[in-house]
Amino acid sequence: MIHNNRHNHTGGINHAGGDSDGDGNIMNVHRDTTPQGRVDRILTHRLWGLLIFIGIIWLMFYCTFNLGAYPQGWIESLMGWLSRIVEENMGISWFKDFLQKGIIDGVGAVLAFLPNIIILFFFMSILQESNYLSRAATVMDKYMHFIGLHGSSFIPMLMGFGCNVPAIMATRSIERRSDRILTMLAIPYIPCSARMPVFLVFSGIFFREQQVLVMLLLYGGSIFIGILVALIYKYIFFRAKSDDYIIELPPLNTPSFITSLRVMWDAASEYLKKIGTVVLLAVVIIWALDYFPLQKENGPARESYLEQFGKAVEPVMKPLGFDWKMSVALVTGISAKEFIVSTLGVLYQSEEGISETDLAEKLSKDPHFTKANTLSFMIFSLLYLPCIATAATIKRESRSWKWATVSIVSTLGVAWIISFIVFRVALIIF
Repeated sequence: MIHNNRHNHTGGINHAGGDSDGDGNIMNVHRDTTPQGRVDRILTHRLWGLLIFIGIIWLMFYCTFNLGAYPQGWIESLMGWLSRIVEENMGISWFKDFLQKGIIDGVGAVLAFLPNIIILFFFMSILQESNYLSRAATVMDKYMHFIGLHGSSFIPMLMGFGCNVPAIMATRSIERRSDRILTMLAIPYIPCSARMPVFLVFSGIFFREQQVLVMLLLYGGSIFIGILVALIYKYIFFRAKSDDYIIELPPLNTPSFITSLRVMWDAASEYLKKIGTVVLLAVVIIWALDYFPLQKENGPARESYLEQFGKAVEPVMKPLGFDWKMSVALVTGISAKEFIVSTLGVLYQSEEGISETDLAEKLSKDPHFTKANTLSFMIFSLLYLPCIATAATIKRESRSWKWATVSIVSTLGVAWIISFIVFRVALIIF
């Protein structure tokens, strides 16, 4: 529960029955007379609390990638088996091409990451059910004060790891409008679960041995950039000093395994529903744009409509190391980040018919890809507008298109600039 404290100007966050030392540290939590009070003192400690938070996030990512790799491989094997069935039992036709290169490669590329998504949501459910997120907000309060925000803003930002839309809606609990707007503008930089397939594919190409570290750096860097951008927004739009807040820490709970399983089920259902509707529709459109126009007999080399569009936008993205295929994938990703992987699944399908169905394996055999432009691509996917729904939610919650437009333009600009810098530096390093 977050309250606006117009009389307490210590800048601290208090536990019910505790005091603040003025630097954002919890002192005398529950007066240390109960086991929970002593636990809270550790969890909200300026140093140990931060290290525990980093360790929890590392464990979450480690399990998401390593445990999820097994069922992910099973799904990829299933897609490979289906592709071979189609190849061996159907003659050359547009329908075969649609099934194999559109449905199996396009939809299958997104479906393979379902296990990783539900494991991530399982951990997020545990953190929420245990009421640990309030402790994380307390730990981050001191750092959030540097940009004029409070630990209360960190809770919606943490929720953004699942989905940016409900995270933005969660800013309703922040009373001061300027704090609420700044938090809304920072949340789109938090990598939602829809971006995870992009990171898993590309980190698996060149950074397989350091995958967890790379992901931690991407996620940690995105939070830092979001906070930095919020600081710039505050300097430009909101120079007034923010009121202080008190965050009452709810009692620690033992997470319900049944509740966490229900969250996993809901996440899987939503993901499958999205795959069966908007992703499938996008795959059909992308496949059609890539398949047509057909090659004319004795005519010039065929250029699909998708390739024509990609080459039109390629000059803007070429300084970042992207070819027309990568550029098209990023454009389709504006609608929803899952479209990036499904678009790549369609564009980078095998020429020989029977080959790897693992998208990372296909991309690794494309000579265009290097460590430099792979890293640049991941960073651009990380930082630019999460989806149209996020912009629409910012407009609805702020009651103004102004802030939605600021978010769209700034995320695109920040993504381009940082990807450009990273690509140029990576060319020297790698």
